[in-house]
Amino acid sequence: MFKTIRRLVGIFTFLVVILGAMKSVFAWLANIAKDNHELFVDEEESERQF
Repeated sequence: MFKTIRRLVGIFTFLVVILGAMKSVFAWLANIAKDNHELFVDEEESERQF
């Protein structure tokens, strides 16, 4: 009984870690997509951000 509970907790923990890693990867990819790779930003554009 104790081994079964330990295995279930281990599987649940493994799934949580995998889902967290996937969330981080997708957030990183979304951040890359938003980046326009410009070194200098126009003054009007920087004022709109704030």
